[in-house]
Amino acid sequence: MTIEELLQDEINKIYEPEVGSKTAKVLIPAFLGDFRKVLEGSDPGVTASEEYMTEDKKMHLIFRGQRRMTAKGIDYILTSIICNDSELLSTELSMIPKLF
Repeated sequence: MTIEELLQDEINKIYEPEVGSKTAKVLIPAFLGDFRKVLEGSDPGVTASEEYMTEDKKMHLIFRGQRRMTAKGIDYILTSIICNDSELLSTELSMIPKLF
């Protein structure tokens, strides 16, 4: 499952699927884009954390991740996503899409 799918599922649970699909089109790119900037400004291998809350306060997210140096260059890894006190991410996921 991708990061976007994890977040979409949670948004659908909170806002119901019809509203959730529209809401997610704005929220997901905003959250992920901002967190990538946080990781870009962090030191490699150091865990960075950022909190987000929707305007209506129905969704409270905490992202944790690292900027890592790999054989292919820099990678941005999400290590944890917590939404409304529930852990959504059970494994590390790269924020850089695979081009296969």
